[in-house]
Amino acid sequence: MNNKFRVIFASREIYELKGGHRAVLSGKFRSTAESLPVVGDMVCCGDGYVIESIEPRKSELKRSSPSGGAGMQILAANATHLLIVMAMGAGFSIRRLERFLVLAVSAGVQPVVALTKCDLLNPVDAAVAESEVRDAADVPVFCTSTVTGEGLEELAGYFSAGDIICLTGLSGAGKSSLLNELCGSALETSHVRESDGRGRHTTTARHFIESERGFAFIDTPGLREVGIGADADAVEEVFDDIVQYAKMCRFSDCTHTDEPGCAVLAAIADGLLSVDRLKSLHKLKKEAAAKNEAERKVRDRNLSKLVKQVTKLKKR
Repeated sequence: MNNKFRVIFASREIYELKGGHRAVLSGKFRSTAESLPVVGDMVCCGDGYVIESIEPRKSELKRSSPSGGAGMQILAANATHLLIVMAMGAGFSIRRLERFLVLAVSAGVQPVVALTKCDLLNPVDAAVAESEVRDAADVPVFCTSTVTGEGLEELAGYFSAGDIICLTGLSGAGKSSLLNELCGSALETSHVRESDGRGRHTTTARHFIESERGFAFIDTPGLREVGIGADADAVEEVFDDIVQYAKMCRFSDCTHTDEPGCAVLAAIADGLLSVDRLKSLHKLKKEAAAKNEAERKVRDRNLSKLVKQVTKLKKR
C-alpha cells in the first residue's frame, strides 16, 4: 500500500487520516523530516498506515513560536483562506487584526474577516466596528450572528467547493458557534467573560472539518499571542496605504518620525492616516526585523557546527 491521505487531526504522536484511519510516523521520516505533519497535510502512507512522507504544501499558515524562540509554529497546511473571527464588543482590536493579516499575506492565502455577535451591539456601534475593519484592510468582511442568523448565508456563499479555510481568533470569539452553523458540526462551546470578551479554549487541538457545500475548515485553538515571522514585505503589504504615502516623502530612507517633508506625517496631520496605525507598522516591522536576526543567528550557529563536524572528519 502506498496511498495519499489528508491529515484531519494531529496531536503529538497521534495522526488521524481522512477515512477513519489512525497513522504513525516511520522511523526514517521522523529522523529526517524538516517538519512533522500538521492538519491539512497530504501524506503518503505505506503498509499499516505508516506515514513515510508529506506531499509539497501549497501554503503554510504559521506564527512565531509561542516559546519565544527563533522557530515558527505551523498552524495549518494547504489552506486557501484564513477566516479571522472577531467578536464585536469587549476584546475587539484592530491591532490584533493587523497581525492576523500579516500571517495570511505571509502564507499567500486570502484573509476573510467574520465579525461575530453583532446582535449584542446596537446598530450604530456595530457599523462603527465594521467601518474600522474595512478601513484597516481591503478584504471581505461579514457581520454575523449565530443567534439571529445574520450574515451566515452570505459568509458561506463566499467560499467555493475545494476551499480549505483555517479559522483563527481569540478564545471566546465565537469560532466554534460559527463553525456549528456553517457545517452543522456538534462542537462544544463555552461561556465568555464579560470583562474582556475572552473564554476558555473550547477547541484544544486542530481539526479538519468538511461541510456539505464542498469546502472544509481547519479549526484552531484560540490564539492569545499572534507572533509574526520575519516577512517584512508582508507587513508592508498589510499597511499599503502608509507605503503609498511613504513614496512621496522627501527622503527615500524616511522613518516617518520627525523628518522634514514626510508625506506620511503630513497625511496624519490632515486626518488621512491614523497615528495608531503608523505606530503599529513601526512595531510590526521591528518585530519582523528581530525575528529575521534571530533566524540568521540560528543559521550561523548551525553552519558553524557543520563546519566543525566536517573539520573533525577530515582529521580522522
